[in-house]
Amino acid sequence: MAMRSKGQRWLRTGAAMGARARSSLVSLLGSAHGEVVGSGVYLGEGLVLTCSHVVNEAIGRDWFAQDEPKGPSVEVAFPSAESCDPLAARPVTWIPARRTASDGAPPEPAQTGDAIWYGDLALLELPAGAPASVRPMDWAKMAQGQEVRAWYGGGQPFTYADGSVQSCDELLGFVDSQLRGAAINPGYSGGPLWCEDQGAAVGIVLGTMEPPAGSFGSGQVVRRTIVLPWQTIQAELGAAGTHATSTASGAPAPHNSPHRDGGQPLAPVDPATRHSLTALVTSLLADPGKRTEQGRRLADELDLETTQAAPSVEDIVEILVTRHRAIAAFTEGLPAGDRADTQKLLALGQAALIPGLLSVREHAWLLDLLSTDVRGRFPEAAREALPYTTLFDGPPVLADRSHEASDTRATDATDVGRLIAALEEFWGDSAPVPDGSPRVPALLRAVEYLAATCVPKQMHDFWEWSEQVAYRLGVAREALSERRDDAAEWARRRRERTGPPSPRLTVQLTRCSEETYRCAAWYDPGTGSSGAERQVVADDEPRESAEIVRLLHRVLVRESASAEPPAAVPLVEVLLDPEDLDVAVDQWENQASPYEVPLVLGAEYAVVVRCPEVRRRAPESLQHWRSRWAEIDRGGLLRLDHRHTTPRQVYGLLKADLAVARVIIDCPTQHREALRAACLVLGVPVVVWDRHATPGTTSDQLAALLLNGPVRGLPHRVRRQRARALAESVGAGPAALVPALVWDDASRPPPRPFWNDPTAEEPTP
Repeated sequence: MAMRSKGQRWLRTGAAMGARARSSLVSLLGSAHGEVVGSGVYLGEGLVLTCSHVVNEAIGRDWFAQDEPKGPSVEVAFPSAESCDPLAARPVTWIPARRTASDGAPPEPAQTGDAIWYGDLALLELPAGAPASVRPMDWAKMAQGQEVRAWYGGGQPFTYADGSVQSCDELLGFVDSQLRGAAINPGYSGGPLWCEDQGAAVGIVLGTMEPPAGSFGSGQVVRRTIVLPWQTIQAELGAAGTHATSTASGAPAPHNSPHRDGGQPLAPVDPATRHSLTALVTSLLADPGKRTEQGRRLADELDLETTQAAPSVEDIVEILVTRHRAIAAFTEGLPAGDRADTQKLLALGQAALIPGLLSVREHAWLLDLLSTDVRGRFPEAAREALPYTTLFDGPPVLADRSHEASDTRATDATDVGRLIAALEEFWGDSAPVPDGSPRVPALLRAVEYLAATCVPKQMHDFWEWSEQVAYRLGVAREALSERRDDAAEWARRRRERTGPPSPRLTVQLTRCSEETYRCAAWYDPGTGSSGAERQVVADDEPRESAEIVRLLHRVLVRESASAEPPAAVPLVEVLLDPEDLDVAVDQWENQASPYEVPLVLGAEYAVVVRCPEVRRRAPESLQHWRSRWAEIDRGGLLRLDHRHTTPRQVYGLLKADLAVARVIIDCPTQHREALRAACLVLGVPVVVWDRHATPGTTSDQLAALLLNGPVRGLPHRVRRQRARALAESVGAGPAALVPALVWDDASRPPPRPFWNDPTAEEPTP
């Protein structure tokens, strides 16, 4: 604790730090007279956190009304924003106040007069966004003993009230205040509890505790506040299905200033690591003048207020272990002669999980380089650069745009900030480096891949950035050059893809009976433009195969009629459940009358099947699929024949070669379903088999089909083969090859059902 007190004497406290906290404060206004009824805190991304009882009071309801408001919006104001009129906000998450339950009983709604309660949260969305000067709050866990400060909802600086956390559990916390200064009163509810020691808020105010009669003696004065710890708020919002805030999910929150980027609260550093850091900083800054110079530079970089006193070693160490990007900013300013100690300092920070690979300057520089025309390619470059990373597993890194991550659609600055923060957590890309040198960080490899897609001026700007970061981190020039060569080769293959993708109709079939299906369809004209997909069929009527063929053909004729120049043969991808992959959709026909044009779906269009349900049932297959698709142009080809009868064999073959992206199934028919399922679960994006031939007779023909032409032209080669098979179906000769094709393109994920547009529903014939 002695170390920390010294740091507090050098870092400026009081009003300056309070001003930063109050810049996130929100006032909730009553609907009747516009008076302040409570407080809230800005989370970023247009979201305000407050208490549900404050919202109830603002709209004139009982404090503990349980149902979510459905009427008018709530008015909020930002005290830190000059000349800002009240803004409308609407609840998007509602957690009513509840009584604490005992003996496992379900919780009951809180009632007026309850001494304590919990829950009581509301998340408000600002359709018009927040004023530019408002910054999102930084958060840290609440712990017993923390000194905290709250402000009245009106935000006036003189309304602060101080206290200390006396108790904190998984539901509630209690803050006691001394009998001096202001006390927390009505109007403080919903506002943040700022902990200067953490440089962050640690919870919000619920209300003041009014004990029932007899709980306290008449001579006692109670200044006890009921509060919600930040960790409880996270749990409550998570249980409500809310992952809307970057701070709640652990990713850095975007800030308006390019020199600040918040970040998740830093976990306490163990004493051994702190002592090691102290010894290193002492050796680096033994000279008091040098220590003062470096300390002030570090404080300026991190936007910290300091006094005129000279910093001690403990002051600087305290910043290094409690501030995001502090170690990177500190090492950035050290002389070149201190490189060995600099590497030790970086290694200690990495081992202690102190976040912030980039310094503040490097981070701002990279954001400036990521102009609007480049951002959309960054997620694609990151995926291609890091096919084996776990980064893209689990919840989407890019908010709700995970379905767009592999193509070149627009990506906003918030998404880019999240992706950079996620990449910074990976200090190595798993490829070899020269002995004794640090691994190449994943972020640098991703930026090298992005640079390879840019025009020469942009490319050299990115190269300058990565070279300077690599030099500070001690990354060998040879290792960085190797990643640059890999990126150039990938970009060359990327450029060889001919023009925009062909038109695509995605068809989702839902089985109703043995012979009928419900049909939904989305059309992408193949222009490569953002948001081009739209739903063109939303059908609840069960249809037989011939009706579905006529419906889809009519849609494609209509959609391609105005295409200039005439569109290429469309790709029709059919989404099927794993159990339906043997349904011969490509052989469905329209049962034409004598004077009607006949149509076989798989000969008319490039029909492929996809099975996204596999990734829902086996989420771990997602990363395998993406990494194998990244190898589609150079990966191996695997044949499964009469020697292969068990999924265990397939597992062994695919684990032996992680680059296999194409599989031919020519095994005995009774084993085909199990082996195909194993391929899909292990992420193989291209699987082909012959629907008609005797097993073991068409492997060479299927291999020729896959290998004789560009890899990405396979769906169209398969269409031509199906057409030829129709022409050769008459006669006594051997049966023609009729291939079935799983083509699961990771760069063009299928649309999601929430894109439905009922106004575009195809009319029933």
